[in-house]
Amino acid sequence: MLQSYRQLKSTVGLGAIQAMLTDSDIETLLTMQATLAKSSARYKQLIEILLDAKEMNIYPSQESCSKISHSFITLGDYSGQLAWDTAVQELYPGFKPTAPEEVRNQEHHERQSYSSHPNTQNRRGPSPNGPNSRHAANPSSQLMLRNGDPSESIIRACKAGYAAVALEEIAKMVDQNQLPTPQAFADTIQVCAKREKKMRSTDYQELYRLALRSLDTVSDDIHRRAAEYEVYNAMLVANATLGDMASAKKNYDDIIQLGQFPDATGYATLLIATTTGAVDEANDALKILEEVKRHNIKPNIFFYNVVIGKLSRGRKIERVLEVYEEMNQNNIRPNAITYGTLISACTRVGSEDMARNLFKKMTSSPSYNPRQGPHNAMIQFYVRQKKDRAAALDYYEDMLARKLLPTEHTYTLLIEAFACIQPYDLTEANRLIQSMKRGPIRATEAHYGALIHAYGVEHRDVSTAEVCFDNMRKAGIVPKGPAYQSLIESYITNKQVTRAVMVRNELLTSGQPSSAYIENTLIRGYGHDGNIDAAENVFNAMTDPFAPKIPGTIVKEPSSYQSMVTAYLENEMVDKAYATLAKMKNQHYPELVIKPVEEAILVATTGFSVSPPTLNSLHFASA
Repeated sequence: MLQSYRQLKSTVGLGAIQAMLTDSDIETLLTMQATLAKSSARYKQLIEILLDAKEMNIYPSQESCSKISHSFITLGDYSGQLAWDTAVQELYPGFKPTAPEEVRNQEHHERQSYSSHPNTQNRRGPSPNGPNSRHAANPSSQLMLRNGDPSESIIRACKAGYAAVALEEIAKMVDQNQLPTPQAFADTIQVCAKREKKMRSTDYQELYRLALRSLDTVSDDIHRRAAEYEVYNAMLVANATLGDMASAKKNYDDIIQLGQFPDATGYATLLIATTTGAVDEANDALKILEEVKRHNIKPNIFFYNVVIGKLSRGRKIERVLEVYEEMNQNNIRPNAITYGTLISACTRVGSEDMARNLFKKMTSSPSYNPRQGPHNAMIQFYVRQKKDRAAALDYYEDMLARKLLPTEHTYTLLIEAFACIQPYDLTEANRLIQSMKRGPIRATEAHYGALIHAYGVEHRDVSTAEVCFDNMRKAGIVPKGPAYQSLIESYITNKQVTRAVMVRNELLTSGQPSSAYIENTLIRGYGHDGNIDAAENVFNAMTDPFAPKIPGTIVKEPSSYQSMVTAYLENEMVDKAYATLAKMKNQHYPELVIKPVEEAILVATTGFSVSPPTLNSLHFASA
């Protein structure tokens, strides 16, 4: 029946279905779907129908919703129940399923039984290997929570990702002078942090204080140390996620004092929070990878994805492939994020065949779960590197065929595909931006920035680039950097350096910072004009990656050194070009990054072209 409903929905739309169905029809559809056996898709299918009903202004009764909620309990699918109840609350705020009388009596009896035995949370099974074994099951996770134990619902809520439910359950227990288990606190701290990267609303210190009180109730030394580890590790993840690195370092030290080390998630979160520049971060990733191996910490897919991402951005392609091979040896299956990162790494060095093979391997995997990232990586490769619009659109069509919604970045790439690849189609590029006014994804500064770049740089039409910039502001979009960069590049390309500097100063006056890429553009512009002193002033105002960080200054990128070398070569200052290359080498950039700069100097001084670096040594075919 669900299949027929979906076919009808895709054919005529919800508006037409609304005229055909009544409240009782929706309840019948929900009831029939609720009779299915337990599966990972069951709750998703039910929620799909429920949210469709809400959009059609058809509301099933709370009684029916309660019956479906209890069908999850009957099947032992507590995560599904939490997901369903949360969805119902969008229709009926504060919804709580009404249980049959016998169920309510049973739950009341079990809760009373638990309250009369406050030390229940200490009853854990023995740990045969002790708390220091990273291969042993953690004793704090061996707690057998009985049905009716309040901590059980908190842990289930965290596993399902419902931070608000977990916090509500903790508040209820505290109001009743009870404390959840340390594991429940640890899980809650982590799940809240994952959802508060931008807006911090949870009082983590209060959760931590309560967790420490809960630790005091654990009398067994082995279990207490294991519980302390879970709490400290959870706070490390939370603090690193929220950017409080001083507190994260304190949590790290607390874990070391226990004679242990963070788990793979803890190390991965620390890596994500490290923002010292692509090369430094790649080196940090290698150090942490070795530390994880040295201490026999079991890596997970999250950890591998972070390490691969850091190595990829640092252009350490050989190490990327080595880590990928290590993943396979450890029987950890790559997911869409892994494949997206690997594909991006391959496209960075121009390995089209390897990227295509990885994409094919990903989509043919039995466990493939479609995500936009890998598609965007392939589209970007064909738009920006290969300049092959047909190939880019093939991957876009494949994205739609897999029912993946295009992202903001997808639309940016599509605008570039039509505006920057011959035969140009600026009409279609403009139509895309106009169409976004009516779609689920609205036009942003990045989309207008792509169009500004197309007009000003690709087509040398500065006037229209300026009109695009003004239209963006009229649309209510406040530029913060990307659009300014595109406009500055337009002026530099058209030899209007003075105007470019004025726009950069306008950006700074607005309270927004410049970027290495904007400064690099000015270096190139001054170089074209023969104003090498001004180019050097811009270059020297930026700091080297390994120099002490000065607040408010911009850190040089590899392209900064390349821009300065280009400026020197255009003004026949070869000695200074070599001196800048030497400074670049001192930053320990990978050979793949330095080689193009060396070749540029060689070509300028000898007049001979240089063959591109071979990729045979990277062993792409065997990955």
